[in-house]
Amino acid sequence: MKELIRQKLQETKSEIVLEAVAAYFEKVGYTKPKMQDIAKAVGISVGALYKLFPSKDALFFAYISYEIRRFYARLQERCMACEDPKKALLLYISLKIETFIAKKKAIEDPVLGDPLFFLKMNVHKQNPAKEVYEFLEEQFGKLSKQCRLKDIEPMRLAYIFNAHILAYIEYWLNFDGELLGKEEEILTTFLEGIKDRKCK
Repeated sequence: MKELIRQKLQETKSEIVLEAVAAYFEKVGYTKPKMQDIAKAVGISVGALYKLFPSKDALFFAYISYEIRRFYARLQERCMACEDPKKALLLYISLKIETFIAKKKAIEDPVLGDPLFFLKMNVHKQNPAKEVYEFLEEQFGKLSKQCRLKDIEPMRLAYIFNAHILAYIEYWLNFDGELLGKEEEILTTFLEGIKDRKCK
């Protein structure tokens, strides 16, 4: 019982710190600050920060996981009454774009400095985006009942779809331009590629 309480307290502390870290990264970025700067900004000692997160990389992955949990909660809210899978996919794209625009300062340097960043994020320990992929899997399962798709399992489509959106985001990070307003284009180009040609 003591161990469970200790673990819950540790998780609560981590969440509180991550909330402050998120605001800090989004203001100054991830690359420049050292752990000492981050500790000072969030109001804890460097030792306490290292106790929660053993390295800056571990802190950043925890921050990304924290943001994915927040993203999923917002996604659930937006899609609560949505029965149409295409509309749900558009809402997903829209929320993803909004999130990346809001977090640009925090993610720009790690992503541009590491072309495999998103791949590493997905395979780092347990997949923090598992519920998000399950949401996409469900939408592609529904979509396949409305229109014949190529013979690709829905979970695989979820991963390919996410990579398709991230390609647009990575291009935007490298070359600027507009992301808002691209939702229909992103969805249409993807759906055209996975439709069975017999599907009207």
